[in-house]
Amino acid sequence: MLRAAAIILRKDLRLRLRDRSVLLFALVVPLALTFVFAQVFPTDEDFELMVGVVDLDGGEVTEGFVDGLVPGLVESGFVQATSFAGEPAARAAIEAGDIDAAWVLPDGFSQAVQAGGAAELRVLANPDRGLAAEVARGIADNYRAELERVGLTVATTTAAADGEVSFEDMEELAGRVVGQTPAISTRALVTPDRQLDPTSYLAAGMAVFFLFFTVSFGITGLLEERQQGTLPRLLAAPIGIMAVHLGKALGAFVLGVVSMTVLSVASAVLLGASWGDPIGVGILVVAGVISALGVMALVGSFAKTAEQAGNLQSIVALVLGLAGGVFFPVGAGLLGTLALVSPHGWFLRGLGDLAGAESWTAVLPASGALVLFGVVAAIPGIVRLRGADR
Repeated sequence: MLRAAAIILRKDLRLRLRDRSVLLFALVVPLALTFVFAQVFPTDEDFELMVGVVDLDGGEVTEGFVDGLVPGLVESGFVQATSFAGEPAARAAIEAGDIDAAWVLPDGFSQAVQAGGAAELRVLANPDRGLAAEVARGIADNYRAELERVGLTVATTTAAADGEVSFEDMEELAGRVVGQTPAISTRALVTPDRQLDPTSYLAAGMAVFFLFFTVSFGITGLLEERQQGTLPRLLAAPIGIMAVHLGKALGAFVLGVVSMTVLSVASAVLLGASWGDPIGVGILVVAGVISALGVMALVGSFAKTAEQAGNLQSIVALVLGLAGGVFFPVGAGLLGTLALVSPHGWFLRGLGDLAGAESWTAVLPASGALVLFGVVAAIPGIVRLRGADR
């Protein structure tokens, strides 16, 4: 049986390699869509806040903002700052689209802060650049919080010097001040929610989405053999139906594994995607191909012709892909839970788990779920296909 299956496998692979539609679905289209979506959805590395600074005060407190905080943000690489002499000039720059937002430190700002009064740090924002505006507001809010922290420290020290606060109370207040978050800080976020970066997510999503189309060629190939009358000739030879099914399944399995492997390598080299530990990725790829084979076999068993099978499989692949969140990250909330009704969701969950872990074993739960998907779907599919071919 194995020898016959190997012969059918070689014959199917030769046919599929000559079929350009297989190469399009397996390699060209996923890579092209990943590249397009990666350009449409910018990553955090592409973000740059263009901001104006208007210092109408020129006091000691605003000096800390203008000459201390802002240069530090510029040096970090995601802020480009421009000084303006007045608020009208900053507003004109925003309206012209030259900057995203502007920080305005009004006259008397330093005096108000030093006197413990209400000081206002105004943020002018371009309404068409919501993300940049929110970042500018966030920086201003953090600076205000820092001023309050420093003010609390000064007030506590002064009160202690006047004997109005006991040493124990001063120690407690000092501890609260120290425990507060600094005004502005930067830190690297390494997949804290076990989520891939946007480019890697898109590459993996497109790869697993088109995987279901790629392996479906194996099932439709069986139906084509039936339609063209070559299947009865095969069965007339000393070849069991199991050998035919095994050869077709192996052909689809090889196509799926090769497609996923090439896409993972190509997206890493050409687009900078990072799929994770190769061992973990390999396990997930094999499990994903098994799940795709099982699901497509079950769907194809309900069709009488290759055309019907292709239509049904396309619909199911599209619905499962959308449910699994292959086109956009669904996060870990309700949508993330709902995505697990689809093998695509489990595949992306597995890659996310791998990105947030130090060992390839993190993919085992998702891989187990994928294999389970494939086995549960394949059993009735194989039974139906065998019944139709007898």
